[in-house]
Amino acid sequence: MHHVASLKRAVLGLGILVGAAALAGCAQKRVAECNALILVINTGVQGLEKTPKTETDPTGVSDLKAMAERMDKVAAETAGVPVTLPEVKKLASEYQKMAKDIAKAERELATAAESRDAAKRSAAEQSLDAAVKQEDPLVDSINKFCQTQ
Repeated sequence: MHHVASLKRAVLGLGILVGAAALAGCAQKRVAECNALILVINTGVQGLEKTPKTETDPTGVSDLKAMAERMDKVAAETAGVPVTLPEVKKLASEYQKMAKDIAKAERELATAAESRDAAKRSAAEQSLDAAVKQEDPLVDSINKFCQTQ
């Protein structure tokens, strides 16, 4: 399960977003919505980093399941951010989808590890890797939009 450990580290490497600067006028709504979204995402990532690790489970299955639950929570919290601007809604929706993709792949990987199914494990590892790779460009997009004045 060496590869499981490296994928778990990749998931824990999710980026932190930078808040938008306060602006005057109609841009204030964008700043407020961006900052609300960023706060929820950053809090979720920090919570993921604090997810307790199970030292007694050498397979990593318990850790994968715990991280999947946490990513589902991040997705739900992201969906609950009160945004009205179409651009911010789109970014929030994309982040929510990515978090759900990660959670789904983590569960599939945990199931494959429990059943010792090498083919399913390989497919799940690829799914998890693909889901995690969505994160950097998405964080860049959120930062770019929210930092633009």
